[in-house]
Amino acid sequence: MKNRIKLLHKVLLIMIMVLPLIVNAQVCDYTSSSVTFNIGTPATLPSNSVTSYLLVDNATKIIVQISSTPSFSGIVVSKLYDVYAYSYVNNNTVTGLTVGGALSNITSSCGDFSNPLTVRICPPSGNGGTCDYTTSSFTVRTVSSPPAGTTQYILTDLSGVILQVASTPTFTGLSGSKSYNVYAVSYTGTVTNLTVGNSVNSITGTCYDLSNPLPIRVCACQPICLPVTATRIK
Repeated sequence: MKNRIKLLHKVLLIMIMVLPLIVNAQVCDYTSSSVTFNIGTPATLPSNSVTSYLLVDNATKIIVQISSTPSFSGIVVSKLYDVYAYSYVNNNTVTGLTVGGALSNITSSCGDFSNPLTVRICPPSGNGGTCDYTTSSFTVRTVSSPPAGTTQYILTDLSGVILQVASTPTFTGLSGSKSYNVYAVSYTGTVTNLTVGNSVNSITGTCYDLSNPLPIRVCACQPICLPVTATRIK
């Protein structure tokens, strides 16, 4: 058993994934409610060992999903997640491995975690989806500009028509309940078609990079007019 413990404690599943964008730029790595991760060649484990894959809220470290494969589905909230592989000897000693529990509560007589893989998942909200913002303006995180370059932020409708272009990641003057996409475009020199009313797909330039879309649903409160009757009482 000691040899198994030493072996398993040295095992870390190396999770390999090609990310389309930098996570801390607040741009989505995935825009689907179902995500599958590719893993490298697993290390040799004891014959009675089990590996569970965990989707964890990056902020709270609460377990959101547990899967026997590196696939998760039914994701509904856009946020940062951590993905872990947890390998352990199946000897009925593992505790705390439950959805809704804290990652730190997981224990077993012989188990080990992989390093976390942090990703931003932005499932489509759809017309009746959960609101990301309930105000007429919102701000996302900035993207680092290239040396001697410029970064602009773009708000589009779901058809890709540009609604706003800003030098900062803040968009204002929104109303009603609508879904949008937010892009960052970084460039040196000049770009064309980066104007309101054009399609985001028509943007061109000699040296530029357009991010993947970040889906956002805004449900801005609108004033409600109520009839008022004034009556003279004296």
